[in-house]
Amino acid sequence: MKKFEKIEQCLIPVAGLGSRFLPATKAVPKELFPIENKPALLYHLQEIRQSGIKRVCLVISKEKEIIKDFLKHNERMERELKNAGKLNLLDEINDIIDNLDITFVYQGELNGSGGATYSAKEWAQGKPFALIYGDDLCKTITEPAILQLMKVYEQTGKCVVGAKRFPMEIIHKYSSIITGKQISSNCFEMLDIIEKPKDPPTNLVGLARYIITPDIFDEILKCPRFVNNEIRLTDAIQNLAKQGKTVCCEFDAKYYDCGNKLEYIKCILDYALEDKTISEDLKEYLRNISK
Repeated sequence: MKKFEKIEQCLIPVAGLGSRFLPATKAVPKELFPIENKPALLYHLQEIRQSGIKRVCLVISKEKEIIKDFLKHNERMERELKNAGKLNLLDEINDIIDNLDITFVYQGELNGSGGATYSAKEWAQGKPFALIYGDDLCKTITEPAILQLMKVYEQTGKCVVGAKRFPMEIIHKYSSIITGKQISSNCFEMLDIIEKPKDPPTNLVGLARYIITPDIFDEILKCPRFVNNEIRLTDAIQNLAKQGKTVCCEFDAKYYDCGNKLEYIKCILDYALEDKTISEDLKEYLRNISK
């Protein structure tokens, strides 16, 4: 079987307003909201690094300059922590800063996921790339979710949509994938993807993680515009699917929609319950309030 080039770059769109978390997001981007003591963005970047990708682009807005500050060394803080013998507290973020080539691209008009992706056309250099949404945290079970999609791309050479099965009653909030032939145990031909369907045809949802081929940019230009000139990346992927250029991969990871208040709280609890320094006290607290 022919093997295609490896994915060596990843795009993370983070320019959105985060309106569901206002007024907090007026001051702090939702991607920097903590999951315990680590922001969601750091988990994404660690997933990227663990998958062997070294080149990253963050699509931001002028209102989110603080993200650039987070991803550079703070010499004063590092000096003070070193003097206090606590420099190790920055090991995880400094590992990312020192080992990933991070570029920032501005999305001038906040015109949806399709517009955000198109903002990175020049950065992509005509090569395929991984894409991770800032809201969607995937907790690794066996191997990083984006790495699972990368392996599928290396076998198929097609756009890969990460997928999970959800209860039918909530599919209308997401998307529904119609599949064709099964390619492997967790990979299927993708015939169509329907955004927020009123009558979903399947319970297979496309979300969170993607491998995007360069022909996406031409398809984005063909997409319809919605309220506030929004362009949906899903519509461009749908165009590719109808041309036989897309597959879907059911990835093995625990998924959290951290743009949703309830799911964000669940995510924090799940991570905290695995933290040996606080898990027992937290369990006792939860037992008490459940009474």
